Amino acid sequence: MKKYIIFILIATLIISFILGLYAYKLKKINEEIAFDVEYRKEQTNNIITQAEDILKETSTNKNTTSPNTRLIEKIYYKDCGHLKQTEKKMGENLVNKTEEEFRVEYTGWEIQSFTTNEVIVYKEVQDFCDQHFLLKNVNGEINVYKLDKNDKEKELVEKTKIQTKYLSELDIENLEKGIKVYGNKELNQLLEDFE
Repeated sequence: MKKYIIFILIATLIISFILGLYAYKLKKINEEIAFDVEYRKEQTNNIITQAEDILKETSTNKNTTSPNTRLIEKIYYKDCGHLKQTEKKMGENLVNKTEEEFRVEYTGWEIQSFTTNEVIVYKEVQDFCDQHFLLKNVNGEINVYKLDKNDKEKELVEKTKIQTKYLSELDIENLEKGIKVYGNKELNQLLEDFE
């Protein structure tokens, strides 16, 4: 019976040693798995952070002008209350400019819109625009004059060679007094009507 007890003790010791070794290895494996999971989680978070940074950079990337960008200047003339809008070609000094750089070149202007396709600038001036015209009968022909802010003839723009003798009496009478016209479009339309 002593042999039996010794055998059971030795078997118990061996089984305990094996179970202890197994538990130790299992604990090590679990620690390695936990470490690996934590490491991968940290790597994933780093990748996500880098991706967010890249997205922020590209979304805040500044628009720049190109030679194909449309430049629209709007000027409001306070003395006559007219808004003149002009589309211009983007000058070489304005190409590849950010909004801040463009603002330096257009000091005194408000930038209403700034995209890679179109830039709209605006300013108000205490002045009279150059789109005020006067049509008059001079020696039987219609002459076109620019007007100043006091409605006085400023300069001769064109001698049209349109003869007034073929016009109606009312048109001739109005041309003797002078016909005020605003804008090139209205001026051209009226001249076509007289031809």
